[in-house]
Amino acid sequence: MTETCRMILDVDTGVDDAMAIFYAVRRPGIQLEALTTTFGNTDTVIATENTLKILELLGRPEIPVAQGVGRSLIRPYKRMADHIHGSNALGDVELPAPKIKATDEHAIDLMIRVIKENPGEITLCPVGPITNVALAITKAPEIAKLVKEIVVMGSTILHPGIHGPIAPMVDANFANDPEAAHIVLQAGANVTLVGMDVTMTTLLSTDMMDEISREGDHAAQTLMKITSFYVDAYKTMYPGIQGCGLHDPLAVAVAEDPSLVGLERMYVDIELNGELTRGSTVADRRRTAIPFHNANVAMTVDRPRFEAEFMALMKGH
Repeated sequence: MTETCRMILDVDTGVDDAMAIFYAVRRPGIQLEALTTTFGNTDTVIATENTLKILELLGRPEIPVAQGVGRSLIRPYKRMADHIHGSNALGDVELPAPKIKATDEHAIDLMIRVIKENPGEITLCPVGPITNVALAITKAPEIAKLVKEIVVMGSTILHPGIHGPIAPMVDANFANDPEAAHIVLQAGANVTLVGMDVTMTTLLSTDMMDEISREGDHAAQTLMKITSFYVDAYKTMYPGIQGCGLHDPLAVAVAEDPSLVGLERMYVDIELNGELTRGSTVADRRRTAIPFHNANVAMTVDRPRFEAEFMALMKGH
């Protein structure tokens, strides 16, 4: 890859967000312009503090962090992922209190400002509920055409959804704010969806974790301690699974290198009303939908190549 990916990474920093931040910070082809925070895996205040902690762990305190919204567009936030990410959303591993602080600029305003200052240059990569992005587009609709791309960790077309919600075919991020996902998909931006169809096939196994713990630096070793809680949760939810899904890191990787996945162009919207389908990604793949196509959806992934790149980055190779 020759062109640098200039990225704003929007996170609800739990375990896989921490891995995504690690990937974005240390990948040579990515220039991380800023981190913005939202609710999801935990509340926004904790997500912000966790983001600052991870940046300090990685030795990159100069990257700005802007705190964003604390709830979805129409429903109050309910914290329901402690059993997956731990009570502090970092696998119950206690990191030092951060010395750095978030900026005074709101996440939405930072997104708008940076995109307008750099038209056609910025990739937005939301890996939590995409409420910040939806509100930024609502406040400044012109950014939908000024942003280079929006690479979303969200959606599922064929893979069963997450455990917990009534709707059987929803991913966590779209389930947390279906209206926000609908707004972003209908905004006319260049959107790529990296969802459970591919992220649940790219796994961080316990053997891979052991290898990183042996060969990685202090930050990578700490990240593996954080990830242990997450892997244990996966083994409870998916009996027989050999590791945890690399959801957020894969979205970051695809933002830099889309050749990692097989993309299908389709018309996609989000169901907002159905009792069994609210938050579901509805894809119209008929030929009659071709004029309305609004998203590239990752349906296959080069798992060996991505996992090899992830491992090399974690081990500092």
